[in-house]
Amino acid sequence: MKEWLRGRANDLARRRGYEIVPAHILYDWQLDPIESTSQRGPLPTDAKDYLTESNPRLIGLKRRYESVDARVTAPSVWQDRYVTPAQISHFRGDSPWLWQGRGRNSNRLAYAITYYYLLSIDRLGLLSTLTEDDSFGNFLVTIAGHSVSRDLLDSVGEIEFIDRHLGSRRGNGHLRILDIGAGYGRLAHRVVSALPWVESYICTDAVAVSTFVCEYYLSYRAAQRASVIPLDRIKNALAANPVDLAINILSFSECKVEAIEWWVSLLSQNKVKNLMIVPNRVTGTGESLLTKDGSEFGEVLRRHGYRHIAKEPKYRDPIVQEFGLYPTWRHLFELV
Repeated sequence: MKEWLRGRANDLARRRGYEIVPAHILYDWQLDPIESTSQRGPLPTDAKDYLTESNPRLIGLKRRYESVDARVTAPSVWQDRYVTPAQISHFRGDSPWLWQGRGRNSNRLAYAITYYYLLSIDRLGLLSTLTEDDSFGNFLVTIAGHSVSRDLLDSVGEIEFIDRHLGSRRGNGHLRILDIGAGYGRLAHRVVSALPWVESYICTDAVAVSTFVCEYYLSYRAAQRASVIPLDRIKNALAANPVDLAINILSFSECKVEAIEWWVSLLSQNKVKNLMIVPNRVTGTGESLLTKDGSEFGEVLRRHGYRHIAKEPKYRDPIVQEFGLYPTWRHLFELV
């Protein structure tokens, strides 16, 4: 009877695309998800009281953002209540800003594969100089005696990409960066820590709570040369402070095409020479530039004068690209 039930269960599972696998043949990392320190990681003394929905600064930013062009503020993914009150203070946990414990490749093996891959291409020695901690609920995995996180690993890969493609700017001046959809400011913090030839790094976001958290985090990290510009002031800021490179990590995929058009038009008008985009894996590999609803937005870039000058998988090793942490593609454009 037991064998018949097992066979019946397997038949039903296969019809739905699943396979029942005995637990004894699985590794521990396949059985246990990455354990989050969210809700348990340390908070600075003032964070519990400051990082709340009732903070006047956040309320004021929301009110100001309501007056900005609705094309850029109308939410596609970031609807009201998308961020919970607990996630505002523990924003580095598994949250809307950065998934860490969700998806097929969110396990300890993927973290290890990614770490050793990055170690093999880390010309700047970032894995030995950039530090990590469990503040604000961050996920940590210990590999070779080092505490690593998705925050750290993604940032090291992105900085390597920027340095490899645009590092020639070091001899001709300093790079000025605009981060569109900067989230809580993780890449800003890492870039200004790692690349002394970056002159300035501006963070902006069309979501008020992201701006609010980013202001706090960059202040907490004392991230010199990094600043946060609220959305309602970004046009004037770009006119007064030209930038060379705009970066968009994952957030264009969470926007409506109208919002992407608003941003790309602004970049073109201000003659921002380069644009780096990392899309979400909406379908397939992330090689295509797609929004969450499946709309392709490459034509928007072409229409405003941006052409591809680099396009490569997040991990240039095919095995790591299949099994590494949250694989996608990276795209670099130039204004012509």
